[in-house]
Amino acid sequence: MNKYFNFKYSRQFLGIFIVFMGSPLIFFFKETTGFGGGSAFTVATLILGLMLMISPNDLFRKFYKPFLPSYRLAIIYMSVILINFFFVNPFYNYAANSSIFLRDLINYASYFVFFILLLGVSNDIKDYFLPIVIFFTFLGSICLIYSMATNANFTIGQRASVVFGDGTTTASGNPHVYARNAFAGIFSSYLMLKNRSTLWKLFSLGNMILSLVVLVLTQARSILLSFFFTMIIFLYYNVSGKTIKNAFKSVFRPQNLFLIALFFFGIVYFISTQAKLVSIISLYYDVFSVTFTKAILTATGMEDAKTIDYSALGRVNTFGAFKKVLFESPWDLILGKGYRFLYMDIPILETWIDCGIIAFWSFAMMNLLLFKESLRAIKDGTNQLTTFLGYFYMCYFVTLFTGGEPYGIAYWYVFLVMIRFLGIRYLPKTLVSLQRKEQNTSPAIPA
Repeated sequence: MNKYFNFKYSRQFLGIFIVFMGSPLIFFFKETTGFGGGSAFTVATLILGLMLMISPNDLFRKFYKPFLPSYRLAIIYMSVILINFFFVNPFYNYAANSSIFLRDLINYASYFVFFILLLGVSNDIKDYFLPIVIFFTFLGSICLIYSMATNANFTIGQRASVVFGDGTTTASGNPHVYARNAFAGIFSSYLMLKNRSTLWKLFSLGNMILSLVVLVLTQARSILLSFFFTMIIFLYYNVSGKTIKNAFKSVFRPQNLFLIALFFFGIVYFISTQAKLVSIISLYYDVFSVTFTKAILTATGMEDAKTIDYSALGRVNTFGAFKKVLFESPWDLILGKGYRFLYMDIPILETWIDCGIIAFWSFAMMNLLLFKESLRAIKDGTNQLTTFLGYFYMCYFVTLFTGGEPYGIAYWYVFLVMIRFLGIRYLPKTLVSLQRKEQNTSPAIPA
């Protein structure tokens, strides 16, 4: 137990988890259980997460270095964004939209507080984070399944999500947060499979299977695309000719052939007796293939009245608006057209048309650096925290081109965690015990 639990570090990572990955549970408790309506419950939960990150003995006494290259680029980006937010903002002093301005102001303040607290969290948290991710991603998936089972308006084939309100408007949920939760559950469980504890292996395997099911049920195309993209990276770094050869040798051992045959016939028998399950799987496959085909046809301009994907059509239309500015008044892209000028659902381009070339350059370069460090972490595989963050970042890297907005909490809480823990060097504990004053190569800086 001591290997995976330390009260201080486990508590701090639980706080970090609540802030940057807690949305699935927050939505469930708000909408399904009715525990705290409106935004008050969300704010209270985020404050709880921030409080859990605080260590009274270390607060403001020492700070640890983040990944400085991406940190500097994030500072440049945020500086440009805040200048636009305060001075080139259509919501500023607009009484009808003052709530939007206030919401974003609170978001930016929360980014600052969250990052300051992240800088006070020791690198030693890397040894205690994994059980928390596995347990709470499992809980998030269970909450989703429960919400589906208790929603009388849910129909088989519909995108799985905790719906907002009374459940009568089934399309009002946000399946993407549960798809990301499942994405994290798959790769965190994979890392825990390397643990020697049989109990943790079984729990991780169960969480991996449940997460895969949820990933399919949510039908979040961008997250599924991210998953396939990440699996290609996983196979590239983990599968070689030697591993394939060893796998074939292992498969053709008599005892393994017997187990494989037993497993195969067991699956065939189970499917043959579960006609309803087969029809559900077939239905979800048909729904996904139809919606994916519609998205491709719409994106390529080959759609007709029956094959329009309105989500993809929205991106096509906003991309057309971006091209119009690019070709008719390209000088507007130097400083940008103004904060939240155009919601594109393509974050990497939205930051350019809104806030100009400096914001676009810093945002793009920051993500390029994080992408490179994620690949490095996945390749090395020596640190479970950075390996997990490397896999998890791929989910956000792909969606930079497919959905969301560049200012939102869905991105920036994650970016701040990446900047703090990804790309820095970690010293072994044996060295830490010999030199108490230099606890890690991401050194503490006296306040």
